[in-house]
Amino acid sequence: MLTNEDTIAAIATPAGSGGVGIIRISGNKAPEILSALFKPYQAKTPWQSHHLYFGQVIEPKSGLVLDEALAVLMRAPHSYTKEQVAELHCHGGPAVLFGVLAACLAAGARLAERGEFTLRAFLNGALSLDEAEAVADLVNAKTSKAARMALEQLHGSLSSRLAPLEQEILDILASITVGVDFPEDADAPEAENLLPPLAALRQQTAALLAGADAGRIYREGLAVVLAGAGNVGKSSLLNRLLHADRAIVTAEAGTTRDIIEEALNVDGLPLLLYDTAGLRETTELSEAETQGIERSRTAFAAAQLALIVTDGTEGLDNTARELLARPVPENRLLLLNKADLLDIRDTAARLGEYTKICPADDIVVISAKTGSGIEELLMKIKAKALSGFGEEGREPLLNNIRHQQALMRADAALADAETALLSGLTPDMAAIDMENAYQALGEISGKTASEEVLTNIFANFCLGK
Repeated sequence: MLTNEDTIAAIATPAGSGGVGIIRISGNKAPEILSALFKPYQAKTPWQSHHLYFGQVIEPKSGLVLDEALAVLMRAPHSYTKEQVAELHCHGGPAVLFGVLAACLAAGARLAERGEFTLRAFLNGALSLDEAEAVADLVNAKTSKAARMALEQLHGSLSSRLAPLEQEILDILASITVGVDFPEDADAPEAENLLPPLAALRQQTAALLAGADAGRIYREGLAVVLAGAGNVGKSSLLNRLLHADRAIVTAEAGTTRDIIEEALNVDGLPLLLYDTAGLRETTELSEAETQGIERSRTAFAAAQLALIVTDGTEGLDNTARELLARPVPENRLLLLNKADLLDIRDTAARLGEYTKICPADDIVVISAKTGSGIEELLMKIKAKALSGFGEEGREPLLNNIRHQQALMRADAALADAETALLSGLTPDMAAIDMENAYQALGEISGKTASEEVLTNIFANFCLGK
């Protein structure tokens, strides 16, 4: 059972040594525990809320000085959890922090579970569930763009769009209830009068869903696989993109045996790059190279975007033709590499060959050696990733698969309500579907989320948050 009766404490800063480490305490006993542990150098009568005090952290029973620190008390409801909250800003060594935390627990606090501070903020009405999830997204953001999107969600960018939808559904359900209870009432809705608001609701859900995939990419990253035959320049391209000698590059085929994974930030878009072994027939190859090739094929099938690399001096090879013929991944770019070894006429001839089996917009001429064409490649990667971005000029509001699936269920339920009314069923029959839509939207805001859902969400948070 989810409760917030205990006073909890945890280290709120990352593991390891640092200049400052924070112990956070939340609950009714927080002021009492703070007073027992912390002795300010200047007298305080009483503690002023939201004021920092400088003093010593002392183990109450032994009187041992644990640290010299700053302390702050944030009185309810003006705190993160809307409870009594105290923080001790100590030196950031693990021994110091664990010693102070142990003193907090001995003084009456319980060790907080993962995400329990934010869970309490949700349970106490300080945050909606989607806003609470944005806290974890903000902590785990891979790029500044992802961090900005998480911060906007924390400030209500999504909940402010969902709240009117929930209220509109409740208003329609209330009018239907009036019609059932008082059928002679002149205000009882007719089926045809409910269709326009239902259509308007579906337009709004469609607008939110339109940019959901792009939003998830900003949050989770885009899986990009470099695939192709051996010695076409995949590893050289990886090194060029990373501006580092991450992969070994030699003239010998089969240098890359296993998948190399690296992260890249492209104008705020997080990419997960996978350099794979060159694809070729596995007969008479070593066991290690055979396994590398099999892993390459698996990675290609799972990729969100494939960069199919070819040697421009050799032309379109059979491996590239095979990869282009495969149904997955949906997004791919064909790269004509080693352009530095071709003159203008040769390049034009190669492009004529390539465009016979691949759209011209999906072909990029590059040189991994000199860097030519790399900026165009990055622009096309971003364009591929964000195709179907949603409302023009707006960033997507949905960046979480849980939110996306809940909104899809809400949209499907609204569609079922429309179908019911159009088929001649009475409004009270359509109300069943509208109730399902409300329940689905409430899973995002948390109004209808089950305890199991809440437990799973907050279990993914870090300790102390």
